[in-house]
Amino acid sequence: MSNVPLIPSTKGTPQGGYLSPLLSNIYLTSFDRLLEGKGHKFVRYADDCVIYVKSKRATERVMISCTKYLEEKLKLKVNREKSNTGSPLKREG
Repeated sequence: MSNVPLIPSTKGTPQGGYLSPLLSNIYLTSFDRLLEGKGHKFVRYADDCVIYVKSKRATERVMISCTKYLEEKLKLKVNREKSNTGSPLKREG
């Protein structure tokens, strides 16, 4: 690992650092309250979240509204390549 170049960061906390999950949990509390207020069942740790809905149509609607909230209200960038929907019984990983 000594050959890995170090790149200074000007924003945020280091990925994989001890503070990152803690700060994510604090910052995303309002997102949790939004989901609870809408009656969604969900699990979230740090910046990973799984939201359970009853239909494919609800999946699409919830994905759009959550992305909008995270990007517009909380000014976070949602990685659309990593974000996806699907049945928990059919998904891998």
